[in-house]
Amino acid sequence: MLALMKTSTIAWIVVVLVIIVGAWYWWMQSATPAPLPVASATTSTSTAGTSNPNSIQNNLTLGTDATSSLGTYLIAQNGMTLYTYSKDSAGTSTCYTTCAANWGPYSVPAGMQLNLEASITGQVGTIIRTDGTTQLTYNGMPLYFFTGDTASGDVSGQGVAGFSVAKP
Repeated sequence: MLALMKTSTIAWIVVVLVIIVGAWYWWMQSATPAPLPVASATTSTSTAGTSNPNSIQNNLTLGTDATSSLGTYLIAQNGMTLYTYSKDSAGTSTCYTTCAANWGPYSVPAGMQLNLEASITGQVGTIIRTDGTTQLTYNGMPLYFFTGDTASGDVSGQGVAGFSVAKP
């Protein structure tokens, strides 16, 4: 009888731990900004474009914002600041697991049209990450969101852990 009670207690502990780990995983996934759509799952480039700001269902617009201290920097269609990581190289992301939980890759689904503001003169494309997702790049460098930015115009990730605002 005592052995049965120990087994039952252990089973309940395992169930509680699974629920806690599952809740933590769900919370970490929801803490990353929602990915936005773009061009295609293969590397593509554009150097200029115009967009209709009311046509966002099938199009994605990459734009710019500016501050007096940072100058002009890239923003996503939702107005959130985009960052590059100093440990990345052109065409390769090194930000996974804990890094990606805090610095959400600008992941995009295939099939979206990419439009650029006229002020963006560099090459925009995509890479396939080792986790299989497609990530937007600027001049070959992968782009990220910072979970510490909570509103359009926030640049609180500038200079944090090797990340810098992406410059056009």
